[in-house]
Amino acid sequence: MSDMELVDCVVAQSMYKDGRSGLDVAEMWISAVVSALIEVQNARAVNPAACPQFGPEATPHVAARRIIARLLDAGWRPPDGDCLDLPEVPSE
Repeated sequence: MSDMELVDCVVAQSMYKDGRSGLDVAEMWISAVVSALIEVQNARAVNPAACPQFGPEATPHVAARRIIARLLDAGWRPPDGDCLDLPEVPSE
């Protein structure tokens, strides 16, 4: 299986094909979801029924889940168990 087969998101596929890095893709999705959350919260402060397509909850927790879903669709994967057991890097 090629790496591109792990990418479900057509936007991420396009960015990778254009030579963008995984960090570029992550930055794009994170900023898009955070911007949307801010716009929805601002709109709902004026009209609670605004932006129904965003869903009933416009919270940081929901935005975080959306970001994680976008990153998984872009081919990102959680770290393996060995990675989680590494000692902390001392601060300088």
